[in-house]
Amino acid sequence: MKKSILFLVLLVILLFIILSHIEQETPIKVKIGIEGSTFKDLEFIQKREGQIKLNLYSKEAFLYDEGKLMELKELTIFIPERDFKVFAQKGFYHLETGDFSLREMIEGITKNFKILASEANWDSKSKVLYSEKPIKIEGKKFKIEGGSGKADESLIELKKGVKAIVYSSK
Repeated sequence: MKKSILFLVLLVILLFIILSHIEQETPIKVKIGIEGSTFKDLEFIQKREGQIKLNLYSKEAFLYDEGKLMELKELTIFIPERDFKVFAQKGFYHLETGDFSLREMIEGITKNFKILASEANWDSKSKVLYSEKPIKIEGKKFKIEGGSGKADESLIELKKGVKAIVYSSK
């Protein structure tokens, strides 16, 4: 009996302390860490002077490295200026530098040709897209394959065992 009365008294005191603390207006500080965060159906739009320069969509995205690196899954990149779409199963975007790497089943599509690769990397500083893995470029009248390559705004260069097939216009 004494134990149950002591228990009840302690419970009442504890409730009194909790209730008196709740009634005070104490600011609550909340720190949200984005490390390890997951985003579904992420869309990133890059504009310059009111014009869309890049539209990136990812079915799933994960943040790493204190929010500096984003892993993207099932992504699509659209560059309206060039009417160029890129699809990839996986990618990594470095938020501080603007560099990105694409992996697995990469397909780039334009009006005149299609690019197929298993890896591609974009260096935002030099504005060069490059790969050390095989690349295929297919158009209506040609097919070109190379063991590696790079491209900028004006030139696509394939290296290492380049093979080309050009179909006649007849």
